Amino acid sequence: MKLVDAPGKANTGRPLKPFGIVVHHTASNRNADPDNVVAMCVRGVNKVPGPLYNYLIKRDGTIVKLTAENVKANHAGRGLQSVLTRMQQNNPVIGDATGPGKISANSRLIGISLINDGLGEDIPGSQMDALVELCAFLCDGHNWNPACAVIGHKEWTSRKVDPLFSMNELRGMIQRRMVTDTPVMTLPKEPEDGLVPFPGTLRKGSRSQAVVHVQRVVGALADGIYGRGTLAKVKQWQRAKGLVADGVVGPKTWAAMQIRRQEVVQPAFY
Repeated sequence: MKLVDAPGKANTGRPLKPFGIVVHHTASNRNADPDNVVAMCVRGVNKVPGPLYNYLIKRDGTIVKLTAENVKANHAGRGLQSVLTRMQQNNPVIGDATGPGKISANSRLIGISLINDGLGEDIPGSQMDALVELCAFLCDGHNWNPACAVIGHKEWTSRKVDPLFSMNELRGMIQRRMVTDTPVMTLPKEPEDGLVPFPGTLRKGSRSQAVVHVQRVVGALADGIYGRGTLAKVKQWQRAKGLVADGVVGPKTWAAMQIRRQEVVQPAFY
């Protein structure tokens, strides 16, 4: 496991007393310099102060440590009490979050993020293997069961869709690594049709880059917030396409939108 400290690593700050891990992707531009992404995650972005994660994993598998072990990062945002309770009680994760949630748990959850554009970019084997190894190392050190202690950001709050791969597969890979110490890589490849893959169900209250894509298709204000205006526009668009006009962007509506990767405009980093 190749582990390095980030320049400006947070050695002091609010305390972290974790009982689990949240996995993220950065949603950073695919062509951004990874060292610039690291710097952004150290200092923060928009109104969120850094560090944004406890660990950041580069595409080559290098694990960058953004904080000391006992310092919290501002990574998870508000999520569901029910998810936190299940983790505290050592109960298995039961799938994607059913609502946005209202509680903050950054002081109880370790944040690990892959540098990835979040638009279907392929995850190199070295990067995924580093994620599995780091999670296995942390679970083993804390005596955590990965089936209960490792969640995706999308399982913490419905406002998020990351990571785009199966968390059940990841938890299984971590479990096998803890038992056998053998690298196991099974993740979907980037689609060859040039379309942005389905990011998970989007509905009123969702906030993400995927919402921006939807808003551009339906002609709503592209602010990334799925509010009443976007809901009305989505329903109107669905009716025009002969779809069920429920205002929910599920797999069928997303597929009908045919959002292509080259049509997606990304900011410099985030």
